[in-house]
Amino acid sequence: MKIVSAPYTREHGFRALKRLHKVIILNQFIRSDLHKLYQAMLHLERYMERLNRKSSKSAFKRRKKA
Repeated sequence: MKIVSAPYTREHGFRALKRLHKVIILNQFIRSDLHKLYQAMLHLERYMERLNRKSSKSAFKRRKKA
């Protein structure tokens, strides 16, 4: 896994908070782990963004070759 040292964007933070709110509403967390959970959500959002970017690039290359 590649480690990205760039700061998280506001968009990452908002999406992570959205996921965190869903977890809180469903009551599936331990209060002492809230900070760890938020950090994990930030990492997940950045990872999802990178995956989506890579898949769209590969789809573009496939369309370009055809």
